[in-house]
Amino acid sequence: MAPINETAEERRERLMSVATQLIARDGVAACTFRNLARDAGCSTRPFTHAFGTRDALLREVALRTWTEAAFDHDTLDDPAQLPAGWDCIEDLIAIGEDFLPCSPALRERERVYIEIILHSLTQPELGEELLGFSRAANRRIVQLLEEGQRRGQVTTAQSTADLVMAFWSFQEGVALTSLYEASELPMERVLPIWRAGVRALLRP
Repeated sequence: MAPINETAEERRERLMSVATQLIARDGVAACTFRNLARDAGCSTRPFTHAFGTRDALLREVALRTWTEAAFDHDTLDDPAQLPAGWDCIEDLIAIGEDFLPCSPALRERERVYIEIILHSLTQPELGEELLGFSRAANRRIVQLLEEGQRRGQVTTAQSTADLVMAFWSFQEGVALTSLYEASELPMERVLPIWRAGVRALLRP
């Protein structure tokens, strides 16, 4: 039942929350207007009125997974101006932690993110839009790695392009394993494995 005096924006946010919870629980395939209406306790009309199509709703959910992340995607004006005590590897560890399912809230968001990414493989426009966010994130990570290499904090045995791919591939592997093999990699073991792995991957 919709709250009394709910604004259009509040209604949109509430419906997106219903969609997010449904995807986190049952996956993208289950995110139909009929199932959403069931979970929201209403007809399908509020969803079609707010979003038009299922694909439009999924796009909004996908974009929210990026905007809710704490990571700053903007490129740095001058990485050399980072503080003298800045530690590249520890900074990258912290960045990756915001995308790992190491708490119930992050677990839900990461499950939704992965489900949407898999869905985007069959939706070229959405896939390209999400790749745009990834490329922006990678540009900043490259800057950090290059500055880390310049300061002798990061290995130079591999190119920064290869290190970026290794960094995110490791992060996504840990996330997927924790989500889909939770008994093998429970939440309390995610961060120790992540931190040790990134240090081993990047240190000189």
